[in-house]
Amino acid sequence: MNLLKTDELDLKLLNRSCTFSVPVINYEVTVVTGDVLNTTTYWWCCRYFFPCKRWLAVDEDDGQLARELVPVDEAFMKKGDDDDEEESEATLGLEQKAMSTTYTVQVKTGDKKYAGTDANVFMILYGTKDDTGIINLRASKTHKNKFERGMIDEFTVEAVDLGPLKKLRIGHNNCGSAGWFLDWVEVDAPSMGQKLRFPCGRWLDKGEDDGVIVRDLFINPLQTQLYTPFVPYEIKFFTGDLFGAGTNADVFIVLYGRNAVCTQQKSLCVNKRERKMYFERAAEDMFIVELQDVGDVIEKIRIGHDNRGVNPGWHLDRVEIRRLLRKGKGSETVIFPCERWLAKSEDDGEIIRELVPSDIITEKLLRDGNLKVNEVEVEDALETHTYKVSVMTGDLNGAGTDANVFLTIYGDLGDTGERKLGKSETNNNKFERGCVDKFTIEAVDLGQVFKIKIRHDNSMMNADWYLDQVEVLDVDTEEVFLFLCERWLSRKREDRLIQRVFYVKGYEGVRESVNSRKSSALSVKSVDSNMNKKNKKKKDEEQTELPIIPYHVNICTGLERDANTTSRAYVIIIGANHTQTERLWLDLPDGRKGFEAGSLESFESHGLDVGEMKKVEVIYEVTVVTGDVQNAGTDTQIFMSVFGVNGSTEEMLLEKNEDRFERGQEDTFNMEIDDIAPLKKMRLRIDGSGSRPDWFVIMRNLTTEEVSVFTYEDWLSKTRGPKRTMICEMAAVVDEEIMVELTTYIVQVKTSDVAGAGTDANVWVIIFGENGDTGTLALKECNKSNKFERKQVDTFRFSEILSLGELSKIRVWHDNTGLAPGWHLDYIDVKDELLDKTFRFPCDRWLAKNDDDGQIMRELACANNDYLDLNEKTKYEICVKTGDTAETKENVWIVLEGKKGRSKEFIMENSSKKKRFLRGNVDRFDFSSKNVGDIVGICLGHIPKDGKKVKAEAHWHVEEVAITEKELGNKYVFSCNALIPLSTKRDDPMTFECTKTFESFASKARSLVPIKYEIIVITGDEKGAGTDANVFITIYGSNGDSGRRQLRQKFRNLFEREQTDRFLLEMLDMGEMQKLRVEHDNSGLSPGWLLDRVEVTNTANGVTTIFLCGKWLDTKRADGKISRVLFPKY
Repeated sequence: MNLLKTDELDLKLLNRSCTFSVPVINYEVTVVTGDVLNTTTYWWCCRYFFPCKRWLAVDEDDGQLARELVPVDEAFMKKGDDDDEEESEATLGLEQKAMSTTYTVQVKTGDKKYAGTDANVFMILYGTKDDTGIINLRASKTHKNKFERGMIDEFTVEAVDLGPLKKLRIGHNNCGSAGWFLDWVEVDAPSMGQKLRFPCGRWLDKGEDDGVIVRDLFINPLQTQLYTPFVPYEIKFFTGDLFGAGTNADVFIVLYGRNAVCTQQKSLCVNKRERKMYFERAAEDMFIVELQDVGDVIEKIRIGHDNRGVNPGWHLDRVEIRRLLRKGKGSETVIFPCERWLAKSEDDGEIIRELVPSDIITEKLLRDGNLKVNEVEVEDALETHTYKVSVMTGDLNGAGTDANVFLTIYGDLGDTGERKLGKSETNNNKFERGCVDKFTIEAVDLGQVFKIKIRHDNSMMNADWYLDQVEVLDVDTEEVFLFLCERWLSRKREDRLIQRVFYVKGYEGVRESVNSRKSSALSVKSVDSNMNKKNKKKKDEEQTELPIIPYHVNICTGLERDANTTSRAYVIIIGANHTQTERLWLDLPDGRKGFEAGSLESFESHGLDVGEMKKVEVIYEVTVVTGDVQNAGTDTQIFMSVFGVNGSTEEMLLEKNEDRFERGQEDTFNMEIDDIAPLKKMRLRIDGSGSRPDWFVIMRNLTTEEVSVFTYEDWLSKTRGPKRTMICEMAAVVDEEIMVELTTYIVQVKTSDVAGAGTDANVWVIIFGENGDTGTLALKECNKSNKFERKQVDTFRFSEILSLGELSKIRVWHDNTGLAPGWHLDYIDVKDELLDKTFRFPCDRWLAKNDDDGQIMRELACANNDYLDLNEKTKYEICVKTGDTAETKENVWIVLEGKKGRSKEFIMENSSKKKRFLRGNVDRFDFSSKNVGDIVGICLGHIPKDGKKVKAEAHWHVEEVAITEKELGNKYVFSCNALIPLSTKRDDPMTFECTKTFESFASKARSLVPIKYEIIVITGDEKGAGTDANVFITIYGSNGDSGRRQLRQKFRNLFEREQTDRFLLEMLDMGEMQKLRVEHDNSGLSPGWLLDRVEVTNTANGVTTIFLCGKWLDTKRADGKISRVLFPKY
């Protein structure tokens, strides 16, 4: 046989008869075939050894008929020469594995009619250095009948040094029912830490598409997954020489390094045939597997099986794990003795064992070609500890379970792996109501125990289980670890989870939920965590100056044919000056893959701020502590609202995320809140839903750069605690100063002297003021037994309410219940006892569905706030900040440009006695002028004091100008940062636009006048677009919100397909429209609704704001929501 000489010699063996020759150099080839293919050697100048010990057979090993072999050093081949003949064979599969790459290939056949094929499929992998040659995909690991419709078939391919993959060729021989629709091919290379996707989505069929049956596929970089590369381990199992020692069960192994670093649980047999073939009595079984790198030291291993098969019991003598040295040529073998049964009917009945090393054998190739062997005994191995586990089932109706329960204990040195809590030491019938069951678990020292994971398999008739607590006792150290649970593990109760994670009482570290997934570390340095290619250093340095902000992205998939996709989606947001975010991946929750037709998905991603923000939001850190009292935890919905000097937030839901708000637990949230600081108060509310509606809360603080302390320690519950309330308000304490004081509000309600004016309905109010609002107050307890009768004044007292300061408006409504719900309200008086001041809110309108405009909700403005005549003169305070670049000794003049007019010129004088406009100084000036309305711009000039000509060029650096209108307190800020030249001419000043406005409470209160808003609702034009449900709308503006208003009309069928419905609602001036919430109550025969858009017109000024929707409000379509928040179309 003639072969071509190469610098690096490798050999490809083919299981077929062939001869070939290249007349360059002669090699003598010896092929030795035994029970398995053993050794192949070459002679040419020196000897090359190509060990194999693998099958070339379709029905054996990985089913491949071709192998590529790499040479190894002669010293490794001779290392067993002095031993017995039976042990003299060198086992060098590990060296072969390290020098080659194993690819796991998954082939997805499309889900189309006749997509499957009976033809023989082949594949070629192309790398930058070489290719694999033709690989016949014959032995699928997942299906006996390969390449059927919608199926994924898995194959194993081994190759030597292909380099990075660049393409893949796949085809078939067109035999049998040959037509094939290939969806994609995925190639996973654990040793390289890469999973590559080669999309196809085309036919390989001579009668379909372009008639091609062989295609070249290329990598989709967006679907590439990178992770930490795996390393090869050679693992030998020695089964004991006892009667019945062998097993047919599925054996698995987990390796542990230092600091609790471990591999995934690896099953060693892939099918039933292999399980019957391995682990027989007195047998030695070797496996070469690729697993995560656990470091230089293997501290322990976990061996177990699933107890299935005819003879599952197993007597394990020892385990030997060999791996290559990181430096130099050689290997290290770690020996783990066992000599125990893993059987339910033998020993202690355990089928999982944790083993620690006893000896380490190191083999190292020296420079002279000899092999040095060194054996040492492990002296500092971890000890095996005994853990006593006490499980207390709660004393509730139906608390016990008949299901199988499994427990995993975690410590800082590792974990026990999942153990079945089989035989209770205290009760024959375990996990019964109010009982304590004790179990013993043996495991290698876990260190400090901090977490447990407990679950059941939901089997048997009564699977639901209420777990009260778990106690873990380390017998060797006598340490006790308590885990408070007090939750259901049930498919029918609470959040319907049957697996939970609990942390030890008093734990202060980072918590992870049951479904949280640890992100794998990326080994490729040129890729960031979002799989974006990193930019050059200079660009990176520029981008780090931009802040990271959250982006809320909604993706609506169309209803057209093939509109759906199973690909990963991402978005890149591009702003001004070509700034852009990296790829923001839109990964679906709950493990879902792909966007369904007609679906609506919402995402939150964080990326660079690519443009000017119209609304500044601040990230606050909120800390909430659940009390350490019995049943303190909750699964109810919890809402938070924050009030500040510059506004308030909406109610924000505090997400439970499975394990928050549990007894004795501290939870921290990062909340996006509008920049409303300084904060004044906070409101917490629960809605009483869930199987555990009560909550004992200890409120801590809310932090940005300054800490605002909010203190509360009591129940939020209808049935517990002294207050029996589901809502609480807390005043902010900043630098030991209480921002809001407690007061008592006395509310007097006067019903008009009109026929039928009284009401039998239930009435509520919300009072608004400087410090936010009171929340909903029910007008129940009154000085009169029969409330709200004609010409009657009813008095209500609300004590211990945080004072709102000056009041601006009141919202009043009723529920339209009772025999005579219609109500004619005259006025409402509210007295603040802290301020000793009464505020009147006149109404003189009906709140009735059959009178007036049919509204049962009214907003009333405070009559104490007199309307300001904008034609009057007013005073302005001007604050000018000089920059650090250039100061001036000359004068400055200014003119104000407002929406109502232009002010006269005002001279800001400088003098030698009172020096102004020095570097870094802020100078204040007052001047009177006619009221110009909202200030939108200013003109600034820089003139000589004596009026003389300017001899030399001079400038003044103005950094910022702030103007406050004294009558109302509105503030206007101008960011200038400009050099203004000294000039005697006044016809060429510098102009600046207003960059920020602070509207005072007094200004907002005076602007609250009743305005009628026309609301136009347009229903979409699709089948079933109309709704029979009741529709509600809430409008949000710069002056607050409208409250939830029902859209109704008499004798009209509303919200039908392609219909336009008009409504007229009277509300206090909303200011600039910000957003709109539209929802329905899902009532009626056909509640689903396709809303096209909503148009809101202010009839006072004729301004129309359009809110586009184009989405379903339907529990059975899209994302299943029946409430939408819409934003204006600009």
